[in-house]
Amino acid sequence: MFPSKKEMYENRIDTYVLNLENITGGYGIVHCMTAAMEVIKMARSFLTLKDVDSEEFIGMVNRALYYKSMIGTKKAVVPILKGKYAGLLFEKPSTRTRTSFEVASERMGAHTLYLSSDQIHLSGGEPVKDVARMLGGWLDILVARVFAQSTLTELAKYSGLPVINALSDSEHPTQMISDFLTIMEKKKNFKGLKMTFIGDGTNNITNSLMMTCSMTGINLTIATPDGYQPDASYKSVAEKIAAKQGSTVTVTHDVAGGAKGSDILYTDVWVSMGEEAQRQQRIKDFQGFQINSDVLKLAKPDAIVMHCLPAERGLEITDDVIEGKQSVAWQQGVNKIYGAASSIEWAMRD
Repeated sequence: MFPSKKEMYENRIDTYVLNLENITGGYGIVHCMTAAMEVIKMARSFLTLKDVDSEEFIGMVNRALYYKSMIGTKKAVVPILKGKYAGLLFEKPSTRTRTSFEVASERMGAHTLYLSSDQIHLSGGEPVKDVARMLGGWLDILVARVFAQSTLTELAKYSGLPVINALSDSEHPTQMISDFLTIMEKKKNFKGLKMTFIGDGTNNITNSLMMTCSMTGINLTIATPDGYQPDASYKSVAEKIAAKQGSTVTVTHDVAGGAKGSDILYTDVWVSMGEEAQRQQRIKDFQGFQINSDVLKLAKPDAIVMHCLPAERGLEITDDVIEGKQSVAWQQGVNKIYGAASSIEWAMRD
């Protein structure tokens, strides 16, 4: 039958490969829906990875795997959002994240509404709290991709809705669920692995990896140029969590030393959205901080290469590596649907 809440968020890595008969347990889909509805009595927002602890994050990865067994095989998905309206408010353009949340929410029974910032006058200067109050009267859940983290806080405060961070300048929490689902599929476990992130130590992916690697016991090395050290507040929080998990967070300017013996190599664009004016300087600063075949040879023979996409081939990663057999970038992208479904369920649970 449908997994209990304890099973759904238990601190272990299980495989929920369930078919419709397993879910209904012979009691019928109505009973299955009743069990599923228990998770949506009280809403909460997923604005930052600081909103969850290690147990909850690993539970969300487990649930993403469950949804992959359902959505990914076209089987029935329990419609816990049936009759509800999900709003997707995006200040930044998106291919993977927008599509993933639209597909996931509709497969969970919701009606989805895409709202760009110019459509609802955020770009015209209307206060966020005014927009939030109106959305709160119309919608049941809001997924927001924004520039400032403070926008998410205001949306949650004034809308009264569960709000999910689909990317901000500070973090990309839902990307982490799909990333760690990918790691779980490839490596079977987290604890004791070595991940090396090569590139911009100041961006939202680095902040997110510091939090999630520390939660899961992965040893994270960040290889970044001088002047691009990670955010001190995120690093401090991550180090405290890592100490409890027996893992480490290390920063280096040595790409070769960082990559040596890695189980996972990860990179992201050198120039993020909103940093276009700094493009030429950043390209100059990040020379040598690229994942290429020479760097890949320093990692373990069975190492995987991750990129959250979109990629600028020839800058942070070479074409042969991202197209190579060790790249899991496309698997990460596909898994975003299941990370979206898991985050929706978490935000709507009691």
